[in-house]
Amino acid sequence: MGFWGYLVVGRDDRPLPELYTMRPYHSGIAGNRARADNWQVCSLGSGVAVPDTVRLLVDLSAETRAPALMASVVNDDCVSVEGFSSDGYWQACPPRRGRDGAAAGRWELREEACAREAAARAAGWAVAAGRSVTAEPIAALLITCGDRRVDGFFEEFLVRLGLGPCPN
Repeated sequence: MGFWGYLVVGRDDRPLPELYTMRPYHSGIAGNRARADNWQVCSLGSGVAVPDTVRLLVDLSAETRAPALMASVVNDDCVSVEGFSSDGYWQACPPRRGRDGAAAGRWELREEACAREAAARAAGWAVAAGRSVTAEPIAALLITCGDRRVDGFFEEFLVRLGLGPCPN
């Protein structure tokens, strides 16, 4: 059994777990990792219930004055990625992996179009975050992410959004 919970991404000088918006989830915080330029990834474990993910993203964005992002994770398999910025809210649901770790199947044309639309919204999120990215690499990842564990997918997703790892 793998990780169940949420990965919350925000930008602030203070650690995300110390923010007012994160107080209701404090008992379930499983970790907080720094990234470049004060971006952070806060892990909320399986004991945490987030009743309204959009409200969490909106509140976190308002408190930090920066875009916010989160992934919902079930057994190390990414269920959805959501973001909020001055451009609004968006959500992407990458294809899930099969039991053998392979992609559950090629997306239908309609689903691929939805992935491309979500990638365009994600690229807009990145621009609001002060990054210069294009939608195509994000779309390619969303369409083919089924062959990765969530940690590898999410790391690559953040890199394609322009949120590189913390320099050592």
